[in-house]
Formats: sequence, C-alpha cells, structure tokens
Amino acid sequence: MSIVPQRLSYEKIGEIAYSFLSSYYPSLSLPIPIEEIAESKFNIEIIPVMTMKEEYDADGCLTSDFSTIFVDYHVYTKQENRTRFTIAHEIGHLVLHKELFETLKIQTANDLYKLSDKISNENYGWLEYQAYTFAGHVLVPKNLLLSEIKKRLGRIPEHENPENMFHVFQDLIDVFKVSGEVMLRRLTKEGLVKSNS
Repeated sequence: MSIVPQRLSYEKIGEIAYSFLSSYYPSLSLPIPIEEIAESKFNIEIIPVMTMKEEYDADGCLTSDFSTIFVDYHVYTKQENRTRFTIAHEIGHLVLHKELFETLKIQTANDLYKLSDKISNENYGWLEYQAYTFAGHVLVPKNLLLSEIKKRLGRIPEHENPENMFHVFQDLIDVFKVSGEVMLRRLTKEGLVKSNS
C-alpha cells in the first residue's frame, strides 16, 4: 500500500488553518494556546517520550486513533516554542491527513518505523510540508501578524530587507511564541520581507 497525500497549496493550507482557528479558537488572543486546544477541543493527551528525537529523528508523532501526541521529552521540557510548533504540526496531520493517518496504525513512537514501508520519500515530504505550513499559519495567523507589525512600525512592509525588521523581529517571536525560523518563514511567505534564497 502506498500513501499519496493530496497536493495542497500554501494559500489553501492557510485557508484551512484560518477555518480551524475560527472553529476552535475564535478569540484569537496571543499566543495561540495550541496545547490547550489539542487537549480540550480534541481530547488529545500530550505525552513526553525520552530520546524520541535521537531514536526516531522526530520531535513528535500523532497516534492513528488521534488520542495522543508523543513529544520528545527534551523538547517538551526545555523548548516551549518548539513544543508548541510540534503540537500544531501534529494537529495539522489530523486536520489535513485524517484518513491517511487512520491507515498508518501508529500506536506508539516505535511505530514511526512503519512509515517507510507505506510512503515514498516524496509523499512523506508532502505530508510534512503541509503539516509544517499548517502549524505556521495556526501559530502566526496572517491578520494578527499584520496587526502586530503595524502596531510596531506604523505600516505594513513589503519585501523589506530582513535586517530592517530586526528591531521588531524578537518582539514578534515573543508575542507569538514561535522560533525565529518559523517567524522568518511566515514573514517571507506573506511577502513582508525578502527571501534570502
């Protein structure tokens, strides 16, 4: 059996993420309480797992019955922003890939090994890209990002040099509680700063 995910655009995933927030967290106060949403709206238990990152090269994984998200213990206890992104990423799989995940029969972190038998590297890349994109949109919603930038700059920048945004960059990271990498990706994808690539 080979798993082939639907190809969704960045913009389409943004629409799905906006709909997700409208349904499960319409107040949109920051930072988005993704762990609370997972636990209270989806009845998902977050369980730290020792050495998950070292053994499986994964920060987290979602069980196929959608009852549990396993998160690497070190990430969970030491890296709050990364934990938040990991949880949002796994919820992205639930929202975007529910039917596919049900077929994977993942019950423990050990079951991550099963993925290589069921999915090609290309299709796995698509699954991960879509979940990463969903997580970025959920934790840094476009309208809130624009609002927070306008509060600080008095304007909405367009294809700005990243260096010119440096003085507000750390502030945005603190407000949204995401990593610098996630924030830079969101700023770039929304056309607010120039891409370095």
